[in-house]
Amino acid sequence: MKGTIRKYGPPIFHCINDFGQGALTALLPFFISHYGLNYYQAATVIFCNTVVASVAQPVLGYAADRWRVPWFIPIGFFVTLVSISAIAVVSSYEMILALSLLAGIGAALFHPEAALLVKRTQSHEIGNAMGRFAVGGSAGFALGPLIASGVYTWGASYLWVFSCIAALGVLVYIYAFTGDAMVTDSSCADVGESSAARNDWTSFGKLFFVIAARSILFSVLSIFIPLLYISVLSGTADMSSLALTLYFALGGILTYVGGWLSDRIGFLNTIRLGYIVFLPALLGFLYIPNIWGFFGFMIPMAFGVFSQYGPITVLGQKYLAKNAGFASGITLGLGITLGGLVSPYVGHLADVYGVQAALQVLMPVGVVGLIMSMWLKAP
Repeated sequence: MKGTIRKYGPPIFHCINDFGQGALTALLPFFISHYGLNYYQAATVIFCNTVVASVAQPVLGYAADRWRVPWFIPIGFFVTLVSISAIAVVSSYEMILALSLLAGIGAALFHPEAALLVKRTQSHEIGNAMGRFAVGGSAGFALGPLIASGVYTWGASYLWVFSCIAALGVLVYIYAFTGDAMVTDSSCADVGESSAARNDWTSFGKLFFVIAARSILFSVLSIFIPLLYISVLSGTADMSSLALTLYFALGGILTYVGGWLSDRIGFLNTIRLGYIVFLPALLGFLYIPNIWGFFGFMIPMAFGVFSQYGPITVLGQKYLAKNAGFASGITLGLGITLGGLVSPYVGHLADVYGVQAALQVLMPVGVVGLIMSMWLKAP
């Protein structure tokens, strides 16, 4: 029983942690309607969630390379989800920002050590294991908005369901990953790998631009898909959460597809294909403002964003073979949070020009990602 949980525990914990990230974006229409926020203020909620995480995750990843800190995993997702729940009891915009920031700290604690847990416990099948881990995160982003949509029916007090999920996750972690369960199948291999490995900082520096481009696409779309659904298609707030859930559900499937493609056409070719598919799909998504354009072009657009997730993570660990924890903090951590730093500026454009026009800034971002991916070499 413990062996099975240890195999599937990391993607489950990743799913639990990313409940909070996905739920926060889905709650933006709720904040707008109940607190009278504009698009800039709503996007700033995500900015606070990501700014500390963006600074902290590389540092925490380096710490994970130096020391074993497995307790970062349960503390991380517990802090993330309890912070989301605590929004139920606040009444000011400033407190929402503070709790959003605290949720970002929880995510920063979680990601680097969780990625290393996969490497340490499942080194014999690292490709499949990392693929499952990535799909777990995508599933969390998909389920978060679905669970959060209950707030539109039962009110803000409903958000305490996230704390219950966090507590259950902590109990599972204690059962499966403490005591003798922490003996891994790669404890000896890690020593040999670290002595023989070397870092290719030049290639990782180029990869960072690809990571940043994907992160901006991911974060901005996560924030503005429900807002686009409401403003352009005249949808309701609760249905906008379902639209975001569908997007992230596609992401879970397409993350797995990206891993499958990587084994057949290579990591770099999968990343390049993602950008090539994304750019025309975004044009259709924005300029066919009806239900068919919205959901029809969402599929290839989601492929362009999510298919890169696994390949980027593996490439980062290969380029920085001696500092896999630091690489994971960048690829898994900043790869999600970095884009949130630009979201307030996109929100400001949406206030001035409308959501549809503001999302056009994603076109040059996708072009930069494609160009930089062409410049990369195989590790």
